[in-house]
Amino acid sequence: MDKQILRIPEGTKDIFGLNIKKKREVEKKLIESFEEYGFDEVSLPSFEFFDVFSDERGTTPSKDMFKFVDREGETLVLRPDMTPQVARCVAKYYAEETNPIKICYLGNTFVNNSGFRGKLKESTQIGAELFNASCAKDDALMIEMMIKALLDAGAKKLQVEIGMASFYKALVKEACLDEEESAKLKELISNKNLFAVESLLSNKAIPEGLKDLFLQLSKVFGNFSKVAALMNKTDNIEALKAFERLESLHSELEAKGLEKYITYDLGMLSNFDYYTGIIFRAYTEGSGEPIAAGGRYDSLLSQFGKESPAIGVAVYVDSLLSALEKNEQEEAKNNSDYLIVALAKGRLANQTMEMFKKIGIECEEIFDKTTRKLIFVNEEKKMKFFLAKASDVPTYVEYGAADLGVVGLDTILEEGRQLYEVMDLNLGKCRMCVAGPESARELLQHGELIRVATKYPNIAKDYFVNVKHQTVELIKLNGSVELAPIVSLAQVIVDIVETGSTLRENGLKVLEEICNLSARMVVNQVSLKLKADKINELIDNMREVLREQQ
Repeated sequence: MDKQILRIPEGTKDIFGLNIKKKREVEKKLIESFEEYGFDEVSLPSFEFFDVFSDERGTTPSKDMFKFVDREGETLVLRPDMTPQVARCVAKYYAEETNPIKICYLGNTFVNNSGFRGKLKESTQIGAELFNASCAKDDALMIEMMIKALLDAGAKKLQVEIGMASFYKALVKEACLDEEESAKLKELISNKNLFAVESLLSNKAIPEGLKDLFLQLSKVFGNFSKVAALMNKTDNIEALKAFERLESLHSELEAKGLEKYITYDLGMLSNFDYYTGIIFRAYTEGSGEPIAAGGRYDSLLSQFGKESPAIGVAVYVDSLLSALEKNEQEEAKNNSDYLIVALAKGRLANQTMEMFKKIGIECEEIFDKTTRKLIFVNEEKKMKFFLAKASDVPTYVEYGAADLGVVGLDTILEEGRQLYEVMDLNLGKCRMCVAGPESARELLQHGELIRVATKYPNIAKDYFVNVKHQTVELIKLNGSVELAPIVSLAQVIVDIVETGSTLRENGLKVLEEICNLSARMVVNQVSLKLKADKINELIDNMREVLREQQ
């Protein structure tokens, strides 16, 4: 028998034995928790008409959906998100209902994400949606229910972070940013990339006070008093109204005794554009990504013909199960008390450790070339270090194997991982450039089809397609890319340029600059919530070292 018949598609998995029992137990606890709050379970179809999830609904991009055509020629999709589907259901069956509607669900979602990232393309969600309910008490109820459900399911060191989508939207409206600029700024603020935010806004005709407020969104988060200080930086009526709503929610959560689980971050922004008010995410030990998320979407149902305020929450069951399993393993290894740092091998690791030494963090063992150890420990500071190939550092950080890492911006841009880029260490400065013989300059200027060789296909593609709007043929190389134009494999290359001596020796020159590069400190999104004190102290100390070096 051909064993290929036994394969399953990438991004899916078979679950059986003890694992399926654990999953069913967690699902049962979550559904029961929602039902205790008066939510009734519904079952919805696995596929819908494409229009339910179109761009106007602010959900998953079309390219990330599994689409197919039925016998009548209608385009259908496997649901990538439950919320628009539930909204469609409520608009259809509860069109005239004005009293609160409470619905919960259990179902699988399907997202055709890129491969080799360890992400499931089919995953299970359990969620709850509350309709015809518009006040802060309703927001607090949903967050309370989510916290109780996750704790009952076994989550430990649970942290819920709350943001306000309408606050950012009010500032963007005031800044008169177009759709493309707003989307880019949202991405940079969400990634806490302070330096890129500053660069993006530097040439914009925006009041300095508003620019500073956007910068503050990248770095101010924590207890309510920290984010409350941002209100003194704006007189935007819509932004202040959004904050008043957040303040009311804070009072409700305090009254419920939930403040120990809550932090706030006005720079936490969602990719789902249908959110109009509060948004929130839940984190726990053992997971490198949120285990639950939700928010208010008061305008979504109107797109299905019913005016109704609404708020929902979704628990990502597979992520929760993975966190529970990993948490057991980490407790056995006693890793939860340590800050784990991934360093790119070579000169950058040595330079980074020299900076750590200046703030009182040492680990001489890491420089011992005779050792075969992979993990190096500073027991006094409760820190662990390991060396990795530069391209692997963002991966270790994204998945929570490391709390933070240090790696070049070129690697960060090429890998495109979900992490926070919190600091420019001013190490390893160089440039990402388009280079080639002088004769290729005209091809670049006139936007002609051109062949490009590079070690960085994602960076090259983004630059030529999204910045220059030029069609190119990309060739991925792993060695000396300078050879490509010389032997006519490609007309130009995209590569790192430090001094340019190698280019000059081979008759090549820099034709265009893509961006400046240097080493950056990156942080796992969950670690920054659960180990905030340790990480923020390290970041503050490192920033002080950088100021002294200037």
